[in-house]
This record gives sequence, C-alpha cells and structure tokens, in this order.
Amino acid sequence: MARITSSTHWNILPQVPKLEQEFSQKLSVNPLVARVLVARGCRTVAEAQKFLNPSLERDWFDPRIIPGLNEAADRVQKAIETHQCIAVFGDFDVDGMSSTCLLTLALRDFGADVRPYIPHRFGEGYGLSVKALERVLADGAPNLIITVDNGIASAKEVQELVARGIDVVVTDHHEPAELVPQGVPVADPKLTSECPSRELAGAGVALKLVCELGRRLGKPEVWRSYLDIATLGTLSDMMLLNSENRALVSAGIRQIHAGKRPGLVALAAAANQDISEVRADELPFSIIPRLNAAGRMGSTELALDLLLSDDIQEATVLAGKLEEINANRRTIESQLTNEALLQAQETYDGARAIVLAGEGWHEGVKGIVASRVVNRYHVPCILFTVEEGIARGSGRSVGSVDLFHAVEECSDLLIRFGGHQGAVGVTLKAEKIDEFRHRLSEVLSQLPAKDFESTGEVSALVTLSEINAASLDALEVLQPFGQGNKKPLFAVQGVTMKNRNRAGAGGIHLCFMASDGVSSVASIMFRAPHIDVAANYDGAVDIVFEAVNETWQGRTKPKLMVKDILYRDTPENEEDLFEDLSQVLVAQGAPKETVSEVPKTPLQPLVCKNTAIRAELASLENAALTERLRNMLIGNRQLLPAQKTALSLLEQGNSCLCVMATGRGKSLIFHVHALREALLAKRASVFIYPLRALVHDQAHHLEEEFSACGASAVVLTGETPQERRGEIFSALTDGSIDVVLTTPEFFTIHTQAFAASGRIGFVVIDEAHHAGQAVAEGRHAYADMPKSINQLGNPQVLAVTATASTATAQEICRLFNISEQDVIKDVTVRNNLRLKDMREAPDREAALTCLVASGEKCIAYVNSREQAQSVCRMLRHTVSEMGHKIVFYHAGLAHETRKRIERAFRNNEVTCVVATSAFGEGINIHDIRHVVLYHLPFGRVAYNQMSGRAGRDGARAYVHLLFDAHDMRINERILSSAAPKRAVLVPIYRALMTLFARAQKEGRLLCATNEEIAALALAIDPKNRSDERAVACALDIFAELGLLSLQGFDEKRNILMNIQASSMDLASSARYAEGLKTRSAFTSFAQWALSASADELLSAINKPIVPEFGIVVDGEEGVLYG
Repeated sequence: MARITSSTHWNILPQVPKLEQEFSQKLSVNPLVARVLVARGCRTVAEAQKFLNPSLERDWFDPRIIPGLNEAADRVQKAIETHQCIAVFGDFDVDGMSSTCLLTLALRDFGADVRPYIPHRFGEGYGLSVKALERVLADGAPNLIITVDNGIASAKEVQELVARGIDVVVTDHHEPAELVPQGVPVADPKLTSECPSRELAGAGVALKLVCELGRRLGKPEVWRSYLDIATLGTLSDMMLLNSENRALVSAGIRQIHAGKRPGLVALAAAANQDISEVRADELPFSIIPRLNAAGRMGSTELALDLLLSDDIQEATVLAGKLEEINANRRTIESQLTNEALLQAQETYDGARAIVLAGEGWHEGVKGIVASRVVNRYHVPCILFTVEEGIARGSGRSVGSVDLFHAVEECSDLLIRFGGHQGAVGVTLKAEKIDEFRHRLSEVLSQLPAKDFESTGEVSALVTLSEINAASLDALEVLQPFGQGNKKPLFAVQGVTMKNRNRAGAGGIHLCFMASDGVSSVASIMFRAPHIDVAANYDGAVDIVFEAVNETWQGRTKPKLMVKDILYRDTPENEEDLFEDLSQVLVAQGAPKETVSEVPKTPLQPLVCKNTAIRAELASLENAALTERLRNMLIGNRQLLPAQKTALSLLEQGNSCLCVMATGRGKSLIFHVHALREALLAKRASVFIYPLRALVHDQAHHLEEEFSACGASAVVLTGETPQERRGEIFSALTDGSIDVVLTTPEFFTIHTQAFAASGRIGFVVIDEAHHAGQAVAEGRHAYADMPKSINQLGNPQVLAVTATASTATAQEICRLFNISEQDVIKDVTVRNNLRLKDMREAPDREAALTCLVASGEKCIAYVNSREQAQSVCRMLRHTVSEMGHKIVFYHAGLAHETRKRIERAFRNNEVTCVVATSAFGEGINIHDIRHVVLYHLPFGRVAYNQMSGRAGRDGARAYVHLLFDAHDMRINERILSSAAPKRAVLVPIYRALMTLFARAQKEGRLLCATNEEIAALALAIDPKNRSDERAVACALDIFAELGLLSLQGFDEKRNILMNIQASSMDLASSARYAEGLKTRSAFTSFAQWALSASADELLSAINKPIVPEFGIVVDGEEGVLYG
C-alpha cells in the first residue's frame, strides 16, 4: 500500500508554515490550531478571527433572501392574526422532528392554533401521502398546512389539498426537481443557486420563517429560543457548517448547555452524557441517534412528544422508552446488515450500483444498512423494502457521485423520489426494480472511476509529540465540528505499532501504542480491516487518526482513534541495486565482517601515480593549475571567499590559520595547495589529524582523489607495521609519495625520519584547536611541534579549525609561527541546520524507523561495522517498502562496493545509508536532509564532521541525536580493545613471556593465536579483560618498542620475544600514545555530548568560534566541499 503522501484515499490539506506562525502569534492559539486553520482555508488573520468567533449578529442572513419565504410568511401571518387552524407537517427523521417541534412551539408563542403531525414511516411513508393526510384531516380540516423538511416534490398532493380548500405553505431544504408545487408559497433556499442560505437544514428554514414572523409580529427575539432544536436538525442532516450554520450551531450548543429543554436533558441522561458539556460532534453519537431510532422504528410521535415536553418527569419516562426502542433498532439493524451483505455477495456483478430488495425488511434502518454496503463495495447502494407490490428504498452514495441526479435520470420509472447528492429516497413498483437497477448502473457507468473514490481529508502531518492533552484541548476553539468543519484528522508517518493486541467480541478491534521512538500514544482502531495482518505487523506504518483526550483516575492522556493504517509493504518488481549486501543481511549466522571486504594482505602496495595527468598538470602555471584542480575536485562550483583568500596567502608562501564552520570546505584548501606543492615544487606534505581513526576515515577518499590528479597519499600511524613504515619513508625520500596522513604523536616521535626525506614543504594541522589547547588537554605532542617543524626546515603551515577563541588562536599562531595578519575567519553561520535532541529516546530503533520512513535522504552513523549491518537489517525489515533503498557502509567493504553505494546515494537510488565514520571526508553529497547520530561518536571531531554532512546545499536539514549514556560504556570497550590501557598490556605481556618459555622448553618457536594469548592473559589477571583485538594492538606496541618481533602473518606467524630488551617507556610507542589520546579525548567529549544543552550542541556544528583578530571574509550561502 502507498504511504500517506501518495495515497489516493487521503488528501493532505496544504500547509503554509509562515502563515501558521503568524496565526499562532497574532491569534494566541496553539500551533496545531494554527495549522488546522490554514488547512481549512483561512488566509488572513481576519478570516481566522471570524472563523474562531462565530456570530449570529454577523452571519445570520435576512430570512427574506430565501426564495418564497416572504410569501410564506404572509400566509402564515394571516393565519395567526385570524386565528385559523394550522397543521405543521414534518418528517420522521431528526431534522423533520426538530423542524416540526420548533415551528409548533414558536407559532404557539405567537398565539396561533397549531397541531403538529409527523407521518408514520410504516403505513403512511414519506411526505404528504394520502394516508398521512387522512390522519390530519381526521382531526378536523385545518385552514393551513405548513410542511417542514418536506413538500418540495409534492406537487400532486398539494394540488389536491388546494382543491379541497386547504391552503398549503411549503418550507423545505431539499433539491427541487420537476414536482415542485405550483400556486402556493414555496420557501426553499435551493430554488436558486445564488441563495446564501442554501446550506440550511429543514429546521434552519423553519427557524428563518419564525425569525421573519417575529419581526412582523413584534417579537423579534423569539426565534433565538429555538436555536437548540434547530441545532439538532442541522447536525443530524449533516449540513455544511458554513458561516451561517456555524453561528447557528455555536449558539445552539450554548443553549443546550443551559439545560432548559427537559426532553434534551432527559435524553442526555439516558445516553450518560453531561448536558452542560456536550459538544456538537458528540450529539450525532448520543442524543440524535436516540431520536432517530424513534423515526426508524415507527415511534416518531414519542420523540416529538419528548421534544415538545416541558415537564422533566414526563420527559424522563419518554426518554426511557426511547432507550428501549434504540436497543431494538440496533438488533434489527445488525440482522438486516447481514441479510443485505449476503444478497449483495450473491448478486453483485461489478456494476456501478448495487440495488437490493427484500420483503419484510425493516423500513427504519434501510439507510444505515445501505451505508454499510457502500463501505464494503465502494459503489452507491439503494436498498428497498417491498410491500404489496411497492418498493420503498433508501440510497447512499460514495465519493463525489451525485446520486440524486443519477436517480433523476431514471425518474420515468419511479413513483416518487427525493434527497440530495449523498442520500436519496426512492419509491417505485416492485416489478420495475430490475429495470431500475440496470438503468441506474448505465447512468453511473458514464462517470469516471475517480468519482467513486472516497477521499478523506488530513488536516496536517504531525509528529506524535505534537499530540498531547494541551494541544487537543486547544483544538476545541475550532468547535462546533460538523460537516465542512469536521473534527480534524491528522496523520503520522513511519510509526511503529507496539504492544499490539486484539479487543472486543471476536477480536475485531486493534489496540496498540503508536511509537516514533521518542513519543508513544495509546491507539485503537475499531473494526480494523485485515485484523490478522494488522495484529502481526511489526514494520513502519502511516496512521490517519482523530485524537481525543481520555481521563482515567484523574489523569488525562491523548488517545488516537485510528481511521486508517497504511502499511509500508515491500514493492513488487523493485530492483535491489545491492543484492550482494542484501544476501549478507539475510544470511543466518554468517560472519558479519566477510562481505566484499578489503583483502587483508600483509602490505598494500603504494598508490601508483597517474603519470600522464601528473605531467599535464605539472606543466601549468600556478593560477591555471589552481583553477584546473578546483574543477577536478568540486566541478562547476566556485571557491568560497575564505578558500580563495587562504589559497592566495599560501601561494605567497605564508603560513596561515583558517577558521571556518564545519562543512564550509576547510579541507579543500589544503588538498589544492598540497597538490600544487607536489606538482609544481616536487615537495611533499604532511597532514596531521588529531586522532588515528580520523586519519583512516580521510585516507580512503583522499588516496583516490590525489591519484586522479597524478599524486599519491598514504597513511602512516602507530598502526602501520614496522616493515611498512620503512617502505613509506623510503618512498617519501625518493619522491614516490606526495602526502602523508598521520597523527601528532607519530609525527613528533618520528620527526627525524620525516626530516630525513628532505622533501617536506607543507604541513597541515587539521582541527588545530587541539594544538591551541594542548596544555589544557595534556597533549604533549602538539607542544613539541615547534621543535619538529624546525627540524623539517620550517615548512609552510596551514592550521584549520572551526573552533578558535582569541586565546586558542593566539596559541596556534605561537606554536606554528603564524602572523595574526594571516588569520582568516569565515563568520558564516549555517542557519539551514536544525538539531533534533532525542538523546535518551525510549526507543531509538522506532525513532530511526520513523525518520527513514519519510523517504528523505538520510545517513545514520553507528559505532561499529557490526552495528552498521544490524541496524540496516532492522530498517529493511521495519521499512520493507524502502528496503532496496537502504544500505550499510563501512571501511571493511571492497573499494568498488563503497563507490557504488556513494554513487547510488548521490543519485537518489539509495535514500538511507547506515554507516560508520568511514562515510566521511571526500564524499561530497550536498542534499543530505537528515544526519542521525544513532550511537555516540568517538570524539568531538567525529561529531562535528558527521553532523556537518547535513544540508550542504543550503536547504533546511536536520541533525538528530539518538545516542545515550549506554553508548559511552560500549564505545569505551571498543576503544579499550583498539587502544588498550597499561593495565591490560601488562597481563598480555606476561602471557606472551609464559608461552614463550613453554615454547623454548619444548624446543619450538612460539606460534599462538590472538585468542589463545587473550585467554591466558585473562587467566593471569581476570580484572583486566583482554580480547583478540587488544592482543593484536598489544603486539604492535611491543614490536614498536622492540620487545618482540613477528615473522609471518595471521595464524602461521611466529612471535620472537626479545628477552634482552630493557624496560621501555610506553609513551615512546606512537601506537600507544595515539590510543591514550583517543581514550582521553573520547571521555572528555562524551561527558560534554551527554550533558550539553541542545543550543550548545547546535552551535558546535553550525557556526565557527572565531578570534578577535584576523581577516574577516564575507561568507556565501552554500557549502561546497570537505
């Protein structure tokens, strides 16, 4: 099934955020109210104020604009003044009852001699039938009969009455056809298409007549006494609540609250409804059905007596009788529904209409049952009761089909008919039912299929957090609700149905908690279709609902009354571009790190240069080369002012500090200049990143990027094997390598080796604020850098950061001999970024599911390769509709697989990537709308860089924080394995010495797996747990310190312990020093990330912290690179 945004069954009303904000502020209304006002068509504050403040004084039109009403009032006024006998003749529905009641009581107020009549549904039928008129005349012929809510199609009956000397005044609100009475006053607002009062119910038209009579007879306010009764007719007939009806019902509800009508008070009590608090939208489910039951079951006089009663005791007795009648009605309705559906199942042939008929079918519930058939088959249905050769039917329409006009096309077959677009009454000879069925189907077959589609309106797409007790209470200002202003329906996308269970007899209702991971709201769907599927569905769904407040034991909470559940089913015939990844996710028990992974060879060969392109680029002048490199790296996008300024200073030979917000393109500056150095000056560059993990994250794309430009770049850190280190330093010396990516610790410990190459001309200090805060952070490697830079011959230095206060910038300038005049600061703020603080969300799986289900481009960062695959697997299950567009990404994947994912994500073939930090530098995808930090990043730099990937096109984008305190402990364990502490290294070393002694005793070489070493280390010191990763790291550290050497690889390697080695300072190992810094940096970051305010967290990514000095460069919108 399609999602809510593409469903043909639901129309999401337009939203105008700026206007909504204006309404909320100027009208002092809840934002949800403002959204509904805009959705309902209000476009100015004045319009909204008018809607929120219905007024009879302003909105009640002059009764005389209704065609024929002036003439009708003339005749009724004469009858009152001459004391003529008046009969008020109504209808057996609630509109007819209320019309009869209010006109009868009002005429008595005017001193008239009046008798009310309502035809018996059984035996007399609708309108001025012969039998009904016989009963009227039996009480003595009246001088005047006034019809209310009927008469517009009674030309013949009226003519006969006039012939008998009885005057007739017709008041009605139904559509006129060919049977409009002639020669008598006929008041019906639908006689002309221009009448502003066309939407009045029969009771509304009767009230207009009372209003005009009161004006003439000196009682201009009498009509207001009957607003409560007119309200019942207006709501029961589902009349459009335009300005006039809205004002009428609003005032009528206030009058009902006053409790001055004994009949209504008694009915409310029978329905367990507090009359003083009843709302317009509750009346059709409490008082109105009980009155309707009387009409349906042939006891209309009982209901009329109740409405006319001014005695509470009498009214209470009558209300009790009505309650019994209503219970009987429910039973009969259920039985007829079953019979009608069975007949439809047996006879329906797929035509555009269903016509059902049966003898003995109850007249009173035909309309309700017809509606149930329509709901099942989605075509109009007319249901006939046959008696003595005459079929009397009630019909209901569907979608936008005008059933009244369709029936009118068959009028030559009918005895009589009436109604409106959505509902009709039809009488014909039983022998003509088949012909009528055929003709009606032919007429309807000419209509387009879309006319038969029932489309509901959704006022707004919301989040569950917006649905709370306060916002739902606030919606009450939109009352009265009814036709044209229904209680708003809302929709949420991508929620999960938690705690599903079936309820009710036969388990036909579905109860659940709708959850988006952050908020959960109790929900119920009555008579849920496909209940078995719904009860077992654990994926993401879109839900359409009406929200209500429920109070239990003094606590009020929102509840969703669900109208539709749209399932995110897996689409058919959708190609999965990453079938290889999919196979991994579905494989049960398969190793998680073996899919298309980079082969673990002992030494990767150095990157080969593209000699042809190198020669071509090297032949260009500096300016031409810079322009060519810009085009190769960022295409047709232009450099930002800060980038141009920095490159200009570097071209002049100056060292400089550049301060720019995350995502503004700092890395492009040093990538371009390093290439200029390599191609034009044959000099090498060193890029120094604060953490080892960041080095590896940059390496994948930087190596590829530089190779395309004919240059080479390699990683050199404490993790680099000893053999590889020597190979790299030799290549650096002979010019085979142009750029080395490393850490401060490795750089300062091995400065002499770097200096020996004699080629270092450019040094980059990325995230340079770490250097500026070296003393505070205890980062001694940065403090030693001036000495190292000097040993290199004082090469040019570029320091870049997004965070440099005046004091920090001054320290950076001191360390790297940068003039304050060469400090560049881009003060541009990334105002397009928004931060969604969902730290400690109750259910982050559901939260991520809800977000991904939106279909907007999203990247979710996790803390390990295993989690990338696990979370991706979860999303492919919960958002199965989009499963082929959700992939995982980490450094273990083969190079080509990673490139395919990047291309697909860029081209919108993939909408969600679940990734480790490997998805980072060099992947310049500008239209990422959502970045989700699903787990806690491993440091401030990672936090900034991951977050900065959102919205680089300048459009609105969001950073969602889903991490929690539990992640801190998990990350610490991961870091402890990759960078073990001294307390962990000691038992590992002792285990190695123990195994080495055993091997020597047995006359063999030490050959042990990491698993075996870890097990022995754990036995030696159970308090400091070791694992295979910790052992691998420990072996590298010990080898770097000269405590051992390794021969061979993997399971066949031999470990040679150097028993002659003297004790060494662990800090002498770059691998150990890097790990030490990684752990301390993470601890500091984690404490900040878990405690900082949302504003602090946003400021860290959307704007730079700049010093008081330096060159201020005007920024430009748009984020281009890096």
